[in-house]
Amino acid sequence: MIGLLPVGRRVDRDGRWLTFYFSLPGAQLEGFDAAALDRLRERVAVLWPEALPLLASIDSPQQLNRARYRDVQLRRPAQGRLVFIGDAAHAMSPQLGQGVNMALLDAAMLADVLAEDTTPAAALRVYGQRRRAHLAVYQRLSRWLTPFFQSERDGLARLRDLGFGPLARMPLARSQMLKILTGTKMSWWR
Repeated sequence: MIGLLPVGRRVDRDGRWLTFYFSLPGAQLEGFDAAALDRLRERVAVLWPEALPLLASIDSPQQLNRARYRDVQLRRPAQGRLVFIGDAAHAMSPQLGQGVNMALLDAAMLADVLAEDTTPAAALRVYGQRRRAHLAVYQRLSRWLTPFFQSERDGLARLRDLGFGPLARMPLARSQMLKILTGTKMSWWR
């Protein structure tokens, strides 16, 4: 998986900034060296030649930040007066692109429960309860879809490529896919 993510502007530099990201199996992360950087450039040149100039300023693997992700879901997203939202509370594989959506929905729900006529402790308990079912849908989808998007199982990638296009043209499947991608799928059956 490779991509570009708009990250805004810097006060000390002109222009808009993008983050280039790519994924590797965890076992290959520490061994990412100069030769691996060259192979990455070659792969980007084939898959996405328009992005290649953005890598020109990267001279060594040490300029790249390394990150690992894991599926995480806290049993209690609030502990005392501390509330965890977004990836801090429920990190998942990035292929659904739901990190920001889930964080914003967390913040909106937190604001809603705190605005209700209740104590902060009660509001935080309600917050966790109200977010649980929605987040469970996305956690399961993420785990189920990860092998189709991020694995070395080429057969699953071919199935994904063959199946997702036609599915997206079927009215019921299309509406469900749009709900998933917009972060609005609240349960499995509703």
